[in-house]
Amino acid sequence: MLTVEPGKLRPVEVVEFGDLREVRGGVSHAVRLPAHVAYRQANSAREYLVKAGVKVPIDIAVETYEQGRDPHLGPGSGIVLWAVSSKGLVKGADALGERGGKPAEAVGEEAARNLLENLESGMALDEHMGDMVIPYMALAGGGVVGVSKITLHALTNIYIVEKVLGVRFEVNGREGGPGIIKVLHS
Repeated sequence: MLTVEPGKLRPVEVVEFGDLREVRGGVSHAVRLPAHVAYRQANSAREYLVKAGVKVPIDIAVETYEQGRDPHLGPGSGIVLWAVSSKGLVKGADALGERGGKPAEAVGEEAARNLLENLESGMALDEHMGDMVIPYMALAGGGVVGVSKITLHALTNIYIVEKVLGVRFEVNGREGGPGIIKVLHS
C-alpha cells in the first residue's frame, strides 16, 4: 500500500526574471490546415524576435498532420512561446489563428510581441502565473512575487483569498502595469 504524507508549502520570493537564456516554442500547430500554416507562424515569430534584438537561441517546434490522418474535429492554428531565464524561471505567450481574417504571419508575430511585452517588465512571472500563484502564496503563509502585469483577475483572486483565508496582501503597482505582490501575514 502506498502512503502519501502531505507536504508544507514554502513561501517563494521571486521578483526579477533574470537574464534571458532561450526562447522556445512548445509548438506552432495547424490542424486540418495545410502544413505551411504552422511553418509560417513559427518563422514569423522567430523573425519578429530576431528583429527586436533577441540574441539567445530560439527553437520553435512545428506540429502538422498528414491530410486524412488528422484526429482533430475542426480546423485551427496557434503558437505557444516561452522564455527561460538565468534563474530557471519561465514566462509564456501564445496566439490563435482566426478563420478567414488573420494570416499565419500575424499569429506568429502576435505571440512574439506578447512575449516581448511580458519580458520588458523584468518581473519574474507573467500575468497568468501572477493570477494563479495567489492562493498558494496565502497557503504558504508568505511570499513576494514580481508580475509583468497586474490583472483584474489577480486583484479579484487576492480579494477572495483575503476573505476566505484571512490573509492580507500588499500590491505595489497598478492594474495593467507591472507590480509586486506580497503576503503581509497569515
